[in-house]
Amino acid sequence: MNVQVHYQDVDHSPWVDQFITRRISKLDRYLTQSSTIQVNVKYVNKSYVTTLAIHNPYHDYAFSSEGLNLFESFSTAIDKASRSLGEQKRKIKDRIHKRFFSLKKAEAANSLD
Repeated sequence: MNVQVHYQDVDHSPWVDQFITRRISKLDRYLTQSSTIQVNVKYVNKSYVTTLAIHNPYHDYAFSSEGLNLFESFSTAIDKASRSLGEQKRKIKDRIHKRFFSLKKAEAANSLD
């Protein structure tokens, strides 16, 4: 997974970079290795705005959040991404399970007929 972080009018330190990388690594379970994530953090009108652009092979996602500090803004954007990606993964699993069914259930249904 490729991660690009861009700062606009924000002073960043190694600790901030580590915080962002650690939080983004939690999205690994929803994304493939060929996914790219672009994080834009900017300071506008006395608030921080974080925008996440996630490019997965079959889907593109965009999440944005605003907060009073950098960590609040970034955490809210990651939470939105996690919920949305988790829901997408659940829908895919449901489609797979709907297509395939248990042989035991089919055998039991046939024996009742």
